[in-house]
Amino acid sequence: MRSTLSGIPAAPSLERLSLEQVNLSASSLALLDHCPRLFRYVYLERLIWPAASVFEHELEQRRGRQFHRLVEWHSRGRQVEPRLSALDEVVQQGWQVFLASPHAHPQGRVLAELPLWQRIEGFKLIARLDRLVIIPGSLHILDWKTERQRPRDEQLAQDWQVRLYPLLLCEVAQQLPLEGPFEPEQVQLTFWYVQHPQQPFHRYYSAAAYEQDLAHLRATLNHLRQLEAQDFPMTPHTERCNSCLFRSRCHGLLPEGIPSQDLTDWVWPMQEPATPADPIADT
Repeated sequence: MRSTLSGIPAAPSLERLSLEQVNLSASSLALLDHCPRLFRYVYLERLIWPAASVFEHELEQRRGRQFHRLVEWHSRGRQVEPRLSALDEVVQQGWQVFLASPHAHPQGRVLAELPLWQRIEGFKLIARLDRLVIIPGSLHILDWKTERQRPRDEQLAQDWQVRLYPLLLCEVAQQLPLEGPFEPEQVQLTFWYVQHPQQPFHRYYSAAAYEQDLAHLRATLNHLRQLEAQDFPMTPHTERCNSCLFRSRCHGLLPEGIPSQDLTDWVWPMQEPATPADPIADT
């Protein structure tokens, strides 16, 4: 195994994926905006370097997965209460907050964990809606947020999730069990924050918003082709490199504040398996 300039062994090489093999999501498009080179590392080369802070990050992710699973089971009419005692206390508290919200008893047809995909400009765009509520004349996307901080509305308005989810729903709306003709004005999106239940984020869609989002997406995908021809250059915003886990690959320097012994190489998993320690990992 070869070494990097910093002395950290490099990850074993895998066959690099092509852009046509990558499922583009809101997360991958956000990472592309952040740094094209980092997009290449994660989505084409499928590599990542965890660091000392990874445990806390994984803990937050695990809590989020557990909460999402509870809501999904509740939506499908399955029993949730018998499993609560085995879960993290933070998840239990979040569940009680959810039960006290209007979302615990939605009106209309509820589709939980609904996958969407569509090919646009030769790329496969994907999304998974936490919940879609269908009533005559309305398609309501709900996304559960378990993070501690709620971003400002101005920041959320530019989020790729906010743009991509309604757009893809419009693209596939004719495949849904709707009553009557579909118009983009029927779509709305809500981010509901477990830690901030009284501060949801709403977006009400329109035909004009759909055209704007589609044009923005197409421009991004065309730019992605240009970046591919340049082999995905590093971001010009070098301040973003300071804490990047791939800093030694690009600059021969360790990320700031992370000891070398806490950096190891591993292969980016194509699909995260359910861990036996997760008491609600079964389906």
